[in-house]
Amino acid sequence: MLRVLLLLLGLGLTAIFSAACVDEIPTATQESRALETPEESTPHPDQAQQAAEEATAPDDGSEDDQPIRTDIYSYRSVRRFADRMLEVLAAERVWCDEQVEVDALRAMLDDHDKEHIWRSLLVPAAGEDLRAVRIIAEATAQARGIPMQELPPVFLISRTSLRHHACLFEEIWEDPTDEDRDWTVGRPASRLAILLGQDVEDYSDLEQSWLSATLAWGWYGEIPDADELEPGADGVGEVIIVSRPSMPAVFVDVISHELVHFLQDQWTGWRLHDWYRDVETTDQLQALRWVVEGDAALNELYLLNAPLSDLLADFEWGPERNAELALWYRAYHALTPQDSENLFAAYDQGRSVLAALREDRGQEAIDALLLDPPESTEQLLHPEKLRLDEQPVELVDLERLRTEIFPEADWSEPIVDRMGEQWLNTLILTTTRFTTLARAVATGWGSDQMALWQSQDGSAEVVTWQVVFDHDAHHREAVNGLRGWFYSHSALEAVPDQDDPANLHKWDGPNGAARLVIRPHSVWVVAADSPALADRVAEGIRSRAWTNYWPPDS
Repeated sequence: MLRVLLLLLGLGLTAIFSAACVDEIPTATQESRALETPEESTPHPDQAQQAAEEATAPDDGSEDDQPIRTDIYSYRSVRRFADRMLEVLAAERVWCDEQVEVDALRAMLDDHDKEHIWRSLLVPAAGEDLRAVRIIAEATAQARGIPMQELPPVFLISRTSLRHHACLFEEIWEDPTDEDRDWTVGRPASRLAILLGQDVEDYSDLEQSWLSATLAWGWYGEIPDADELEPGADGVGEVIIVSRPSMPAVFVDVISHELVHFLQDQWTGWRLHDWYRDVETTDQLQALRWVVEGDAALNELYLLNAPLSDLLADFEWGPERNAELALWYRAYHALTPQDSENLFAAYDQGRSVLAALREDRGQEAIDALLLDPPESTEQLLHPEKLRLDEQPVELVDLERLRTEIFPEADWSEPIVDRMGEQWLNTLILTTTRFTTLARAVATGWGSDQMALWQSQDGSAEVVTWQVVFDHDAHHREAVNGLRGWFYSHSALEAVPDQDDPANLHKWDGPNGAARLVIRPHSVWVVAADSPALADRVAEGIRSRAWTNYWPPDS
């Protein structure tokens, strides 16, 4: 399920994210003739946004006993956002075991294959809907500066139908191009969260929360047997999810966003999906998403501020869209900054980073990033490192670590991930709530290496995470930030260390134990399913000089 969720989020899933990511609804939209509906009392989105900011106090997350899960995405953030959307929509979450339609779909799945289920769900855009897509596509291609060779197939899904199909998410929505992938990105961090006693959401229930609250949702991806749905379709298409079977032409923000992904794919020689499948680390995945989603969000913002104002006048925007956006803003502005960072960083911060890059080096610089994606979020957060092609530094040899600290032969090869500067920033921010501290810690990030170690018989597991920093000042901030991260876990209890209290900090909990080993230039986090195992690994790291990182100029 995590694999499917990552793929959807990675390939341009949009739930009016674009509208939420702009600072305000663009003025061109406000000036559109289609928005002049004086006979309606529905407030305009920017008015709703202002009212929500004045009337809605930020949520500090105090209602939660458990901290936010700091995986690739904050699933608790998704849940809280979905719950707020359901509240303002006065809607109820779909429960799969109470849906007659779901029983019918399950019976259909027993009698037919997945592709048949897809064919029952997707409807190719036609008529007025197709005309709207063509007009928006022309404006999108012109604004983005990439001629569109052909219009991708666009399919429609009603919101109600999607909710019912989501109950069979794993059976129906498995990515057809990813069946043989041994997905490891994010696994060490997921196990770390569990060992630290964090609350892990049930993925299927989470999908129901999210889909029940969706207003408009689109993604660009590979559609099984698309050629049977529309002649000439080759399996790559755009899907727009709306509130009724026919697509309102006014969902220009969602449509243009996904069309940019089609242009990106065309520009890269149809390798965009390969970029996602080939990522090896969380850091690399987030950097790629910032480029892909930031580019789409940036182009979309430009369109809404200029060329699409005339298009909006050609189609009826109407009070329904205003009302939906007003509801979105009520939920969006009730989010904590931490939740907002977790959910919208690729769209919001990615857009800002690429806007600065385009201002400095032109659109060609963004095009170059699509052809040669950055290796880390550090390169995007610090443009000078992107220009110099500065790569994360090499860290300790994990094979040597395994040989000396895990000498028994019954330990498997570790699953290794690099989390990156942005992930570290979000980790500290979502747990300590100190923005300045989080930025100070993350800014000094030089590299990291998180490894999941498992005994072959499945009886024991350990997560080690080495983080190195460029300067001593950043190193000191990191120690404070990571200690605050551990202390934020209500399931953990601090245990004093009598031998080396300045360089070894201990916490024990019901699911395992955690150790923070402080070395010159670097910090090690150790989490294991037993205090004895955590102590053994931490002591092995602390007692060996080679487990430290020595900068090249030292």
